[in-house]
Amino acid sequence: MKNLNKTTLFIFILLITPLLVTSQTNSIVIENIIKNYKENEANPGTDFTIKRIDLDNDNDLDYIFSYGCGEQNCLRIYLNKRGTYEKVVNEFGLESFYITDSKNGEISQLVLNSVTNHCCGESPFGSYRDFIFVNDQVTVKNNYIIYNHQYYNDEDNYRLTLIPETFLDKAYEVSITIDNYNVRFSADLDTHNAMFTCPDSTNIIAKLIEGSNATVIAEYKGNDYEERTWLYVEIPDESIYENECSSPISYGFKNQKLRGWISDKYVHKK
Repeated sequence: MKNLNKTTLFIFILLITPLLVTSQTNSIVIENIIKNYKENEANPGTDFTIKRIDLDNDNDLDYIFSYGCGEQNCLRIYLNKRGTYEKVVNEFGLESFYITDSKNGEISQLVLNSVTNHCCGESPFGSYRDFIFVNDQVTVKNNYIIYNHQYYNDEDNYRLTLIPETFLDKAYEVSITIDNYNVRFSADLDTHNAMFTCPDSTNIIAKLIEGSNATVIAEYKGNDYEERTWLYVEIPDESIYENECSSPISYGFKNQKLRGWISDKYVHKK
């Protein structure tokens, strides 16, 4: 530094000052965010976690706040957009991470998974949402609700086909050809010691409207393979008939769908 002349030193100070001011401003903003959440939202005495991760692979650190709030867990995510923090996720949920595999020349991506558990013992369903962050942007993928078998199914789950072992490389659409078509949490027609099904002692979690649509994401052939193929489907709210069973899609997340099993006996492949 002692070899710098006065003009060079002056220019250096002019260049570095905005960076220092921006850094100090961001620190104050984050401190205020943390203070507000701790004082006004977080349950007293519960864990308040802060993670600094480059979620969107743009060489700056983003913030994840997770803390108990009411009877749920609050999840707040701020992306660092050229030095300004913007809140891009603001909901209930517990977070975890995984890395997507590279395919067709695409780069691997860090994916944040948010799980909203049932509240107060009143619902057997859980909300699952994947967030993908790329260059200051966030997109939602795998936005669905499923029945929480481990809490509400009083039998050996390992005997049941609950979740597909593999998924189709390419999903396809089907339409339902009869009214009140059953959606089930497992691929069978057996009786079950399960709660919050309709009717009781079944695995039925919803009923579908004739002519409505579902997206098939997996198939399964069980002991009854000669009679039917089981289809693991994603179902939009508008396909669910609510006269006998209330729609499990109740979290208010845009475009969220129900996942479950239907038989292929009364569907038409589009």
